[in-house]
Amino acid sequence: MKKIYALSIVLIMALSLFMGCACTQETKKVRVGYLLADLHEVAYMVAKNKTVGNGVSLYEKYGVEVEDAVGAPYAAGGAEMDHFASGDVDIGLLGSSPAITKHVNAGVNTTIIAQANEIGSALVVSKDINKFSDLTGKTVAVPSFSAIQYFLLLNLAEKEGVKIGNITVIVVDIKDMRTKLEAKEVSGFVAWEPFVSDSVISGSGKILATSNDIWPNHPCCVVAVDKKFAAQNSSAVVSFLKAHVEATNWMNNALKNPDSKEYKLLIAIAMQFTGRDEGVVKEAFKLINFKSDIDPKFRSSMADYTDKLVQFKIITEDKLRERGYANGTDLANKYVDATFLTKAKQ
Repeated sequence: MKKIYALSIVLIMALSLFMGCACTQETKKVRVGYLLADLHEVAYMVAKNKTVGNGVSLYEKYGVEVEDAVGAPYAAGGAEMDHFASGDVDIGLLGSSPAITKHVNAGVNTTIIAQANEIGSALVVSKDINKFSDLTGKTVAVPSFSAIQYFLLLNLAEKEGVKIGNITVIVVDIKDMRTKLEAKEVSGFVAWEPFVSDSVISGSGKILATSNDIWPNHPCCVVAVDKKFAAQNSSAVVSFLKAHVEATNWMNNALKNPDSKEYKLLIAIAMQFTGRDEGVVKEAFKLINFKSDIDPKFRSSMADYTDKLVQFKIITEDKLRERGYANGTDLANKYVDATFLTKAKQ
């Protein structure tokens, strides 16, 4: 009887240990946030495509399962960061501006772990606008006040010597911008691709300035991760980035070879993702640089970016210090974490 009792105790302890291990086991599932029809973030769709991976998705290839996060795709990066804060998103692709702004102003517990692209936005205006100063007294739409598109508008106004207060800036859902321009409810909008090329090719508007004109080779969309998720599921984060890097490299090779079957597949994926036709997608790709690396240039740009956000009063020095950053350079060194990407590339 004593032996049976002792054996039972051992079995219970073993089961408890097993259950404890199971409770702390890393997940293979990742809930992914991304923006509505944002061609900057098409790497996510490429990595999910089984044809790209010769029968399996790149995520499956590296042993990770992905699913769209609650509410995705989002109308703007600020909304995505709110879903990070609500615990809905594990990893997300979004603009670097809302990633910084919401982290600093609202304390959203994320960190940037890779790039998605450089440049790729533009200021589109109605046909009667010929220079930036013509927008004085007019209305211009942006996706949100935390979006990089608003930041670019502020930069352009400063560059052109126009007080932003003399322009009415409003937030409009990205999908409604072209309609608002056609209805003359706005005289211009700043948007990501393919909404820029869509408006231009349709004849609704014209490009007054690309984002590359405003800030050459500026950082744009990034990959961010919830820090708690990353701490508990580091291998899933690395696996996600392996797929992201391979997808980015695949896209860049396809874009270099427009006669290849890979290029045709990329166009098809982009058309399905954005809901735009072939001509719009091909034109839009011309304004985007796809890049995953975290390099000194990116960190330097992020530092400059943060200091500009302070200058434009989108974030404050007090909030920056409250989050543990002395200045833009300090944020670029601490908030941008290359650890997972380094492992993904090994």
